Amino acid sequence: MVKINLAKTGFNTAKELSAISSQLLVVAQFTGESSKEFKSIDKFLDSKLSAEIKAEDFKFDIGSTLVVKTREKIQKVLLVGLGDKSKFDFKAERKAIASAIRAAKAEKIDNISFKAIERPELIAEAAILLSYEFVKYKTQDKDKNKGKKLSELSILVEDSPARATKAAVEHAQIIAKATCKARDLVWEPACVVTPSYLAKVAQAIKGVTVKVMGEAECKKLGMGSYLAVAQGSDQPPKFIELTYTAKTYKAGKSKHIAVVGKGVTFDSGGLSLKPAKSMEMMKEDMSGAASVLGLMTALGELKPENIKITGIIAATENMPSGKAYRPGDVIIAMNGKTIEVNNTDAEGRLTLADAVAYVSQKNPDEIIDIATLTGACMTALGNHCAGLMTNNQDLLNRVKASADRQGELMWQLPLYDEYKSRLKSDIADLKNAGSGGQAGAQNGGLFIQEFVGNKPKSGKKASDEQIPWLHIDIAGPCWFEEACDWSPSGASGIPTRTLLDYILG
Repeated sequence: MVKINLAKTGFNTAKELSAISSQLLVVAQFTGESSKEFKSIDKFLDSKLSAEIKAEDFKFDIGSTLVVKTREKIQKVLLVGLGDKSKFDFKAERKAIASAIRAAKAEKIDNISFKAIERPELIAEAAILLSYEFVKYKTQDKDKNKGKKLSELSILVEDSPARATKAAVEHAQIIAKATCKARDLVWEPACVVTPSYLAKVAQAIKGVTVKVMGEAECKKLGMGSYLAVAQGSDQPPKFIELTYTAKTYKAGKSKHIAVVGKGVTFDSGGLSLKPAKSMEMMKEDMSGAASVLGLMTALGELKPENIKITGIIAATENMPSGKAYRPGDVIIAMNGKTIEVNNTDAEGRLTLADAVAYVSQKNPDEIIDIATLTGACMTALGNHCAGLMTNNQDLLNRVKASADRQGELMWQLPLYDEYKSRLKSDIADLKNAGSGGQAGAQNGGLFIQEFVGNKPKSGKKASDEQIPWLHIDIAGPCWFEEACDWSPSGASGIPTRTLLDYILG
């Protein structure tokens, strides 16, 4: 993990510039501008920067980079373009910083300094998120890459860092590390990350309370939908409940948000067995659970006030065996609804059904579920974008605004009543799959919605209005085939940062 320093360093005198001890200095600038600091650095380096800019016709377009070698203590200067100043915003700043971090990594230097732009916290976040690698099982010589990986970054500000700036940088590091924790869990093989392993990870999180229920306890609660999926595996199911409660939380006055993450630690498809190629990456089917564990880790450190967060993970494997549930079975969920199983590979929604029904009984103000639910969502939105479905437009709008700020791509898919006919069963209340290749992502969302409870009754009158609920289908962006501005390829950790942005306000 990259070590982040925040330091005061002037850029006006040779003495101040000589104090920069990193091998590489990153300097960003807008197109067509030449700042006072840039001129000072250029003068200190005998006009090497301006000469190289002219020779390469470097325009400082957004995200463009140019490495200038020097013979000074600062061995290299990395110039980064910020583009048109009038168009510079949060997204542009993240893009420029990401380009700079990647270019710095390519130089194979372990220690760099980065002159702060507008938001120093974005530099800290990007350094951690983009330098992430999962190398636990690599057996190469440990000294082979020593000194060739980014291990320390100094963010340089001209004035003594204000308390708010320090707090923002520390805050960004916590969130980035929590995202990397989620990534680690997704990268790990399914032989390591079992339901019991997820339970142990949850129990090790500081600042939250954790309750883990086994098969017998879940059976007493009537979780027939979740346990049907679990019965084919030799790995025991673990129903994990994590709770962060602020000391200032007041029931009825403070907000209570429930976050449910799909926790299928390996999905073979059950008796509706997947093709071998489709099964290769099914260790990632617990990405929703991983994001919940990352989220709760960060909350335990950040300790936000006036809020309660309940995290739920119905962890299990979905395996074929002589005791596995079958197509044609009818199972009973915790809320009493009966389900005809017509596809054992539509198992995630069955685990989420009981998880959502369970947490509904706790009367949260909102329920957000995160799941690698459908290949149909990937067909609709591709590899980088998550699908959003809801019974409450305001909730969706607020979460999407957080996603936009964090650069995590999300898009709304409609839950039209016309799609519900696909869920009708001849012998039960519902069947678990049945899109017929049409609106498959929404078919899954509509199924989960059937298990969202109603708001608590007011006085003697029971409510017929559902708890506000949002479904986030991360089947595509849980694993990136190509890098983006905040993530290398591989496990992304999405939507940990979006949820933290939303919860922390």
